[in-house]
Amino acid sequence: MLTRAGAVRLVAMLAAVVLGGCAPMAAAPGAGRAPELLDATMRQYTFRGEFEATQPLIRARDWRGLAALAGAHLAREPNRGEWWQIAGYAQLQAGDLAAARDSLARAVRLLPEEIGILNLHAAVLARLGEARLAALAIDRALQTDPVSTTAWVIAGDLHAAAGRLRDAVAAYDRALEIDRRDAFAWRAIGTLARRAGDRAQLERAIAALRTLYPPFADELARSP
Repeated sequence: MLTRAGAVRLVAMLAAVVLGGCAPMAAAPGAGRAPELLDATMRQYTFRGEFEATQPLIRARDWRGLAALAGAHLAREPNRGEWWQIAGYAQLQAGDLAAARDSLARAVRLLPEEIGILNLHAAVLARLGEARLAALAIDRALQTDPVSTTAWVIAGDLHAAAGRLRDAVAAYDRALEIDRRDAFAWRAIGTLARRAGDRAQLERAIAALRTLYPPFADELARSP
């Protein structure tokens, strides 16, 4: 298993390939699709050696192949949290949320302080509708890394889904206090502003995204 120092470098290549090697606010994503918040959970690592085999699979969006690769490694080394995370990410992308949840739960047990794993686990629980468990998971993520903008955006999304709009705004604002260039936080604020009928806030979000990541600005501007 990697040391803590190694763990904090392990999965950036996933996002580097999926996002075309850039943060979502900086350039157009790879693979012909918009970046997703969950891609950001995979930016903590740098893949070398055994992990290089993931690159062509991610470029091809071969999620079954990526899951199979992770499974082959886990058959030999079942206590490798990094490969459980990769398996969970592949399963998520393939639409198998239950399998992703189980893989990421294993990853959390093996690498309990890796913020990317904690964030991804919380987000998958939310997608499964397991709101209470998702809230507990994102609380754990924020305790582990209080300056993770991804964690704050996921927390805001959970609040928004539950109708706690003030708490959602506070979470998104906290993400922007940490990093004013976080395009996902701006998009979330814009989405919430549209939902609340706050045209001024929506326009501020669109203006910020025109500079940070124009496709998100266009998305907000097109939405009714």
